[in-house]
Amino acid sequence: MSLRLKQAPKVWKLASDLGLKKTDDPVAVILRYCDRKVRGFLHDNPDCVSPSDLLDWVASKVGTRFEIANTTHELLYIKQKYVARGEKIFARLIEEFPDDVFGITFRLSNREGWEPEFVSIIDCRDHKATRRYYTKWHEIAHLLVQTDQMRLSFRRTHCEAGLKDPEEALIDVIAGRFAFYQPFIKEHAKGELSFETIEELRARLCPEASQQSALIGFVSAWPEPCLLVQAQPALRRHEQALLGHESFGLIEEPQPSLRAVKVSPNDAAREIGLKIFANMRVPEQSVIYKTFIGEIDSGEAEEDLHWWQASSGTQLQKRRVRVLARQAWGAVQALILPID
Repeated sequence: MSLRLKQAPKVWKLASDLGLKKTDDPVAVILRYCDRKVRGFLHDNPDCVSPSDLLDWVASKVGTRFEIANTTHELLYIKQKYVARGEKIFARLIEEFPDDVFGITFRLSNREGWEPEFVSIIDCRDHKATRRYYTKWHEIAHLLVQTDQMRLSFRRTHCEAGLKDPEEALIDVIAGRFAFYQPFIKEHAKGELSFETIEELRARLCPEASQQSALIGFVSAWPEPCLLVQAQPALRRHEQALLGHESFGLIEEPQPSLRAVKVSPNDAAREIGLKIFANMRVPEQSVIYKTFIGEIDSGEAEEDLHWWQASSGTQLQKRRVRVLARQAWGAVQALILPID
């Protein structure tokens, strides 16, 4: 968890508003609070056995229903339906969905006693369709931490992580936790992890999830150690800092090297110290490098983390690992697992 998020005043205030104990890590405390709520919901429904089941059940328990808009015509229909019921907050629904807004949750003011208190509108038009599953969980996450301030609406926007409002970033963390809820994933974690295993589980347990979100989510929830790496050409950090500097044109322009631009360890990997530092250069003998240059489309190999070397010259400690790599949108995705 980023230090920035743990130290954010908005996150501290949310923990306080929820009546949680003071701690050095309010994010962890809020996640435990949400976990207790979800486990309580599950106690009432033992037939809930998959992430998709959990999504529908938790939505009902936090008091929302989903309205899905696959086209602008459908979004207009949703607007007209609720405006006709006297829900004035829906009057500008079309304008509420610019390109970077994926979901909105409104509190109903003219509902029947049997109706949910909230409606969550999920924009699935065009490129937003692949984020349907995650957007639903984002809206639910807002309601899991709803406090007595009783806000009338929530929005799910999409932007770079470093630019997000801290509360929205926290909601993303909560959504990611339950979209691929570890107790359910553990039940199906049989055999060795692979890209094929993840895709099979996605199709069976949460077909609404995108392939990319499932890759991230299943690796994070997997009970055995694993690193998820995205490798693509990049400069060293000090070279990146020089870009745009007036002196940059006076020196020879550096060339990008294949680097591990994103490294995501799961909890089990952190526990055993399995790690690669972000932006480390990919060793040329690695199957990751061979996949990137097109020598192979995808591959698997036994390797040693000692091959990885930082710009300072420091090498990682010796550790045998199994590496699975595949090409993905101009980059290479890799799963790195320890060999006992």
